[in-house]
Amino acid sequence: MRLTPWHWTLSAAALVGLVGWQTVAAGRGAMALPDSAATIGLAPLQIGLRAGGDYLADVGHVIIGRDDLASENARLHTEIDETRAQNARLLSLSRENEELRSLLKLPDLPGGASIIAPVVSSDTSSLSRRLTLGVGAAQGVQTRDVVYSAQGVVGQITRVGEMTSVVTLLIDREGALGARVGRSGAQGVVLGDGSRIARLDYLPYDADVREGDMVLSSGLAREQGAVFPSGLVIGRVRSVEKNRVTSQQSATLEPAVPFESLSAVKVRLRGKN
Repeated sequence: MRLTPWHWTLSAAALVGLVGWQTVAAGRGAMALPDSAATIGLAPLQIGLRAGGDYLADVGHVIIGRDDLASENARLHTEIDETRAQNARLLSLSRENEELRSLLKLPDLPGGASIIAPVVSSDTSSLSRRLTLGVGAAQGVQTRDVVYSAQGVVGQITRVGEMTSVVTLLIDREGALGARVGRSGAQGVVLGDGSRIARLDYLPYDADVREGDMVLSSGLAREQGAVFPSGLVIGRVRSVEKNRVTSQQSATLEPAVPFESLSAVKVRLRGKN
């Protein structure tokens, strides 16, 4: 339809009328019908726009908050790891202190004075079972000195430096000492094989040896070895095996000393009083 000047005049008059109506209503503090109708008509659109805005704001908060949560989570994990490491250090120090207290209470072995020696390193592979101590010739340490702990026999000194020395453990392939069964007195030789378990060999075939028996040092010297005083704890019998061919029997032993966790030991200094 083509608009004529009459249409424009009529539209302008209607617009002036609506504005005047709204002006008069506003002057009385009321809302004119056109304004009310427009408000009602636009309400759904306004609600939709407001809801969309709120959703976008929530998404923004989630994205920003997620970065903050990730950062906080990483910080908490770091604190947890640091706390665990500190607890491990404290536990290790507590064990070392307990071990030192036990060694201080332990009486010296006969045959020489004893000194406390810190363990500075260990070699516990299948080929070698040895400890390095923080004492040496300067403290009077010699080869074949007996090394022991509150639990029992550790081994003997086999190498000596000025300030350090090496202990060959009881369970090393070169570890050996005379032993006896505490309950029956049956005698044999304890030998290491590089594993965590030792063996009690050269027992008479009819020797009274049973599972659970305590095995002690016999005090008998081995050739070119340390002389361990009689009565030191070595370990307990785990199993017994008889060999009719050799007319002997042997036993496997669970050593009494926790070699892997030693932090300090005692060394008996031969000839020192």
